Amino acid sequence: MTVELKPKVFGPIFVFFNGTDTLQYAHIDPSNASAYPPIQAPVDTFLASLGACIVMSIKWSTDQRKFFLNPFIIKVVGIKAFDIPNRIERINIEIIGKFIDNEDLIPRIMRQAKLICTVSNSLSCEVNFTARTAL
Repeated sequence: MTVELKPKVFGPIFVFFNGTDTLQYAHIDPSNASAYPPIQAPVDTFLASLGACIVMSIKWSTDQRKFFLNPFIIKVVGIKAFDIPNRIERINIEIIGKFIDNEDLIPRIMRQAKLICTVSNSLSCEVNFTARTAL
């Protein structure tokens, strides 16, 4: 008998771009959007930050090329690793909607957005901890 483990999934987190500088967020249910990122768990807020960074990176990339940016949604899902230490092993990001009219350029804009997204580029950075007893 083979036992298949189902990985724990964080999210989905939705980040909405409506053509303005104000983003909206939703946790699990995209019809329940808010002006605030989710705070159910720190990992949800982290995934919202990644989604927001991808939105802004797409915006910067299309602005640079002087393309009109249509409204779209970013869906971010984190998949937890089975082994220790506790961490997200994989993150899936999906762009929902035709964010630019020239569909041939969508893969190029997506690649550039991933390259310039500070949050995604920081996922493998060194993290140092210190402690002190007062401010």
